[in-house]
Amino acid sequence: MQTACDQLLVDHVRLENDKEEVERSRDRITEAHQAVLARMTEILNQYDGKVTELYGLISELLLTKQWFLTKGVAWVVWLMHQSPKLEKVVVDLITCVNVIGVNDGIEQGFHADKTTDKLVTKVSGYDEEAKNALDAAVEAFDKFHISVLHNVSDLVNEPLSKIKDKSQLPIVDDN
Repeated sequence: MQTACDQLLVDHVRLENDKEEVERSRDRITEAHQAVLARMTEILNQYDGKVTELYGLISELLLTKQWFLTKGVAWVVWLMHQSPKLEKVVVDLITCVNVIGVNDGIEQGFHADKTTDKLVTKVSGYDEEAKNALDAAVEAFDKFHISVLHNVSDLVNEPLSKIKDKSQLPIVDDN
């Protein structure tokens, strides 16, 4: 019986030691779990702030897109139409095209009338330099720089409120 009691006592001590080791393991795991939870909470809070910030930026971008599509494009086109230099380049181009049309009409009339020996270049209204003038006008149009577009592009990083304020003022500058 003594041996059984001794064995029970040894088993009891061993179980107590095992219990203490399990409790220490549990405490370490609990601490590690709490540290992970604390870190995850910290990360979630950081991302929550970033999500809020991004939501604000997305909202601003949506408003900017809406304004640009409903009013901004019209504003830029209006600014371009206000440019005297652009108007001159376009008028020169149209004038040259019209003169080429007149020349073509005169030439077709001469080809249709087989009875005349008059030179087409001697007809009043025929412009021998029309082709060269058109080439020069096309080149001027191709090389034309719309300065107002540069002024508008300077607003690319500005908030919508500043762009809207600027859109109320003409920024045409043909220098």
